[in-house]
Order: sequence, then structure tokens, then C-alpha cells
Amino acid sequence: MRNPLAESIVALFTVLALSSVAAAQTPQGAPRGAAPAVDPAYVAVGVPKMPDPPGTAPKHDLTGAWVGPQKTELGPFPAMTPAAQAIFKLNEPIPPLGRAAADPYTLGASNDPYMVCDPLGFPRDLRNHSVYSRGGIWFEQVPNRTLMLFEQQRIWREIWMDGRELPKKVDARGAPDSRFYGYSVGHWDGDYTFVVDTTGLDPRTWLDEVGHPHTTDVHLQERWTRLDQYNLQVVVTVDDPKFYTAPFQLLKANYYWMKKQDFEETLCIPSEAIEYRQRLAAPSGWGSGEAPSK
Repeated sequence: MRNPLAESIVALFTVLALSSVAAAQTPQGAPRGAAPAVDPAYVAVGVPKMPDPPGTAPKHDLTGAWVGPQKTELGPFPAMTPAAQAIFKLNEPIPPLGRAAADPYTLGASNDPYMVCDPLGFPRDLRNHSVYSRGGIWFEQVPNRTLMLFEQQRIWREIWMDGRELPKKVDARGAPDSRFYGYSVGHWDGDYTFVVDTTGLDPRTWLDEVGHPHTTDVHLQERWTRLDQYNLQVVVTVDDPKFYTAPFQLLKANYYWMKKQDFEETLCIPSEAIEYRQRLAAPSGWGSGEAPSK
């Protein structure tokens, strides 16, 4: 049985050997941990080559399965407020993204929520924390809303398009509770750009892999632009004045039309996360605060 948590850590941080899925794609006789072979019909693992020239995008339509992200740009982040800095210092990412991980053998404890299979939440779900930090997102348009279905964790987001307003507050008397994936509303800007505004995020989630925090008052906006029949681009901006001194672009990335229009089952399973920590993470120093001997 595959361990999706270990696969994700392998793919994102190159700490362990490649997963069984990747190993199955590695040429026979190749050294363990070698990069998997890429099908000639693909530009990267899971990302198919596009017809040249691609067809024209349909108007007001993102329906279908897309794979990404590719060509990812993150930040830059503005200065944090003292309140945000205090929380940021407590967040310990998985090495080697940790701020004190210049030496790959010095592995401190990580409190990344993903290590114990807590929900990634929004916007980290857009990064598709599956093998190779790439996976599937399915858009489905239904009456009064658009659904985003994610291969990673098999979760979904509801983006309402019935004219409702976002909650002005959460976690207060008479207000709704904050959510890992927040509250989202959407509209079309022209024929090819789908705009999504999200508020009410649960503050336990991180904005990214290095642990940037956010408040429940954060406002995020996604602009999904269908460039043509096969190419989709997203830009995500963040406005959180209690934690950051200016609004900023968190993410810009491309997604591509999936040829098979099908998803793998990619789950973070708590029992496997516990086994991983007991057998691999704790002996290496992860979670124990002890550095392994070289």
C-alpha cells in the first residue's frame, strides 16, 4: 500500500527515496531515487504536451480536470507585523524548507499541519500536495455555484455565484465559524477570467509551505484565466492588514488540461502518518527535536 504522506514529503523535499508510484516509473537498473522517466507525450510527469496551436477557449467555462501547478511563482512577501512575526517564528516547516536547515542533517521538529494529516486548507490546496507537488483540480459548474474538486484528499470547495455576500466576520457572536477552506463567491470578468473572493479562513492553516500565517480577516482573490483550450493560469493575491504591511501576490501558476480527465486517489491517511513518524521521522530527528548522527 502506498503511503501518500511519505510520497508527498519525498516529492516536495527530496528527503526519502521515491515512492512506489515513482519507482514504478523509474527505468530498470536506474539508481534508487532517480527521477522517473517522462512519457514522450508529456512535458513533465502528469503534464501532457499541448496541441500546437491550441484551440480557442470556450467562453465562461472552466469545466473539466486540470493538472498543475507548473511555472509556479511565489511571493514576494511584504514585511510582517509583530503579531504575524510571533506566530511565524513558531511555525516549523518540514526540512529543508525550514529557516535553519542549511545543513540537511540537522532536522528539527516540524509542526506543519500536513504532517498529521490536518486539512491543508485554502490556499495551500492549490499547490496540490501530491506526488511531484502536482495533481488534479476539477471545475464543475452547477446551478448557482461552481465546485472545485481536488485530487489531493478528495475534497471540494463551493464557490457561490448567486449574488450572496461574504461574511463580514467569523468566530464571533452571531457570525459563522471560520473554515479550513473559507467562504467563497465568484463571478466572470470578461469571457475568460473567473474571479473568486474568499474570506473566513481558519487561522490554523498556513498560506504556504514555510509557515506564513494569516488571520480570520484575510481576504484572498483568485483570478483563473483560461488562456486557450488547454492552458489555465491562476493569480492569487492576499490582503491581511493585521499580519502584512501591504497586499501581495501569493501565487502565480499554470495548469493544463488533463488528457485522461481522471484522478488518482491521493489521501493523507492518519494511521499511515503515525506509522511514518514512528518508523522514519522520529528516528531521524523529525518530531523529536534531536539531530541524527551523520
